[in-house]
Amino acid sequence: MSRKKIWSLIFSSIILGCTSTSKFASSTENKKIPPPSNFLKTYEKATAATVSEIKIGSKERHLGWWKTYRLGQLEKNSAKACAHFKTLAADKEFPLAEVSLLRAHEVCPAQEKLPLVSEEISPWYQDLWADIRLKEAEEKKEPIELTKALIMKARLETRRKNKEDFYQRALEVRKAHPAVDEPTLAEIEESLFKNSPRLKPKPEYKDFSSVANDFRFHRDFEMALDYYKRILSAREATSEEKFQALKNIRQTLKIAQKRMEYIQATADLVVWTQEEFQKNKKDRKTISRFYESQVLFARTLWTEDQNSRAVQVLKDTVRRLKGLTSMDEVYFIQGRIDEEKGNFEKALEFYEASTQETPSQPGLRDKVLWLQAWNQYKLKKWPDAAKTLLQMRDQAKENSDKMRARFWLARTYTQMKDKSAAQAEVEFLTQEDTLGYYGVLAYRELGRSYPLITSSPEQLLSLSLLNVSALPMKTRLEIEWLIAVQEKTSAEKLLQRSVADLKDQNQQSQDTWLNIASAYARTGLYLPLFATIGDLTPKVKDQLLKDHPDLLFPQAYSEEIDKAAQKSGVPAEFIFSIIRQESAFDPEARSPVDAFGLMQLLPSVAKQIAKREKLPYKKA
Repeated sequence: MSRKKIWSLIFSSIILGCTSTSKFASSTENKKIPPPSNFLKTYEKATAATVSEIKIGSKERHLGWWKTYRLGQLEKNSAKACAHFKTLAADKEFPLAEVSLLRAHEVCPAQEKLPLVSEEISPWYQDLWADIRLKEAEEKKEPIELTKALIMKARLETRRKNKEDFYQRALEVRKAHPAVDEPTLAEIEESLFKNSPRLKPKPEYKDFSSVANDFRFHRDFEMALDYYKRILSAREATSEEKFQALKNIRQTLKIAQKRMEYIQATADLVVWTQEEFQKNKKDRKTISRFYESQVLFARTLWTEDQNSRAVQVLKDTVRRLKGLTSMDEVYFIQGRIDEEKGNFEKALEFYEASTQETPSQPGLRDKVLWLQAWNQYKLKKWPDAAKTLLQMRDQAKENSDKMRARFWLARTYTQMKDKSAAQAEVEFLTQEDTLGYYGVLAYRELGRSYPLITSSPEQLLSLSLLNVSALPMKTRLEIEWLIAVQEKTSAEKLLQRSVADLKDQNQQSQDTWLNIASAYARTGLYLPLFATIGDLTPKVKDQLLKDHPDLLFPQAYSEEIDKAAQKSGVPAEFIFSIIRQESAFDPEARSPVDAFGLMQLLPSVAKQIAKREKLPYKKA
């Protein structure tokens, strides 16, 4: 990068920084603000050599702080990195003086004299402090401190595998130094086995389920199945424990992708629950377990295209259990099977029967109403379809279901020649579901062009928490600086605390939550961004998304996605949409069925793709 361009950026950042903070900060605080977003974006991936070229004037302290911190992070020479962090730690005006001291302890040579870290360290720096304690304890080879540091790391760790590793290391150190009094071996083992039950040398019966679950989590399916089967053969096992073990055997085989064994395990579950039902036909739990197993078996057969067998299972369920428990899901599945065959009239009969049953689970009634209306629509039973869609529009729990009902109600009214009623429904959609699927379709129904979305990711990234007066200025400055110097983990923790504080205040300002959303986006934290927006009151959330739709459409990993799009011929927009839906841009996402990463690939699929594309592959 040329010196001329660097000086241009610095000049721009000074001007932008001053003008953008005059509304919310005193002159003293103005001097503490980090560089603006355009500057940070330019140097986001800069090397130490590039950063070192930046010239800082005597009155540009905030740029000097940023440059010094980034050099401390990027410098490969530990002595030089140490000097940078020591300088910042000694400057009590710097909003990140506390974390600078921690970073100094992290990178400085052991012989370097540094101030002690306060015992009252801020909670959002606890993870970093644990890393430093561990490093220092390893260098000193002091067993008590090393054991305590490892335990601290384990307690703070959120991932089970990493937590296990730290506890195991603590146990090894403690065993190697039997003369040490605290912590005791028993205390460490208790924590290790609580996190990783499969490591218990001789697990008792009460631990079998958690041991099996832990083996399954680590993809040791054979051992998981062994322990689930031990539950089945145990004398002390209750009926409920055996039922759960049988379901877990089924699920384990499904995850292991052993198709035929998975189907057989489902059949075994039915046989067992049927035998229990024969013993006691009046017990509510026995009835419920038998019903659940029958439905699971029918769904499994249906998925495997064994529709005739699935129908027989469902008919058997009605024959045996009608009047003892709700049949709404049984009729729902029967309706779906007939609908797939094109038997719409018969499907309608089953959907109608389902609506007459007591609702057995959240959301099922809304699904049934939709399918009932859709089949009435396909059969051109317009008055019936209108009646069902009105019911769905007014009673559905999810807003997306309400919007779908409105759109098809408008279509139904059109077929009934009631143009004014149809127009009222689509006009509503254009106003209340502008960004939704049916809102977009509503514009087409009215023959109107869809309004241009004017907001952009760049606009979102230019916002600042310094505008959020509901938070203390110290907190605002600290978060903005953590984002500026890419301290993602600490920024996330402090943001979480700040969001909790704003909720406690019942904060309803759209601008406040927009700036919070911007902070998450600028940190690359899209899961908490979506969660935070989702937790807002409908009024604030709807208006926020209407004014700033880009909150819904992050463009993280754009360089990688553009390259993949060019190579594969798949549109980048399609790849973005899949990642957003599957992982919310979290590269470490893991699903209940062991799909991993941004695109949520199963390990077997990832291995195939890695081999085909000549990419490195390793087990998670």
